[in-house]
Amino acid sequence: MADSETSRTSPSDTRGKKKTTSRSKAEHPSRLTRQNLLGAVAKILQPLTSELEQAPDRKVPGPTSTARLWLNWYEAHQRLARIKRYQETIESRVLAMAGAYPVVQIKISPDEPPLTVYSLSEIARLKTRVDAETLASARSLLRKRRDSWNSADRRLGYSPALAFEHDLAQQEQRLSRVMNLSRPKTVIEVTAKLHCLLSTQDPETQRIDAPWSELRRLLIDLITVEQSFCD
Repeated sequence: MADSETSRTSPSDTRGKKKTTSRSKAEHPSRLTRQNLLGAVAKILQPLTSELEQAPDRKVPGPTSTARLWLNWYEAHQRLARIKRYQETIESRVLAMAGAYPVVQIKISPDEPPLTVYSLSEIARLKTRVDAETLASARSLLRKRRDSWNSADRRLGYSPALAFEHDLAQQEQRLSRVMNLSRPKTVIEVTAKLHCLLSTQDPETQRIDAPWSELRRLLIDLITVEQSFCD
């Protein structure tokens, strides 16, 4: 990672700055890097947004604050990450039990790579391009693999886990869209909004083209400014 995307989480010289002693400072790495950025910023934001929501002026009826929206989104984000890890574990166990995914590969011609086929209807559509014996063999193998996969699926609960992951992903997407439309009123909330954007659009922090590197640096700048008032 470029040095421009690596920063201390608070300036070394904060003389002359007014310190806010009421804020609790979360434990976090001494340096923010591309690899730890999103997780570290989330740990810093959680107590800050929670405390912000406890302020008296936040009790006045009105639109849901960006801080509250971020807390709601991040809870869904964490749940989605946990169910993804669980679903991947279950999928690995189902694959080991079934022996293969419920697909087959069919060689169309010597000049083409094998075609991966997922259904009997796809096999049927190849009847003008592949001989009948090959198609019959493919149908038989696909049925066998489907039976093995479905049997393992029923025993281990892969399909319910996959459906639950899909529902959580949709929920997280809805919450992130609402976050995108929110109107932050503090530096904390601007930071939270940018953190949500980067977490949903570049969760692995792999994008290096503009504006992603610049946005990551901006997130570091914002959290550094905020942390300077917590020191």
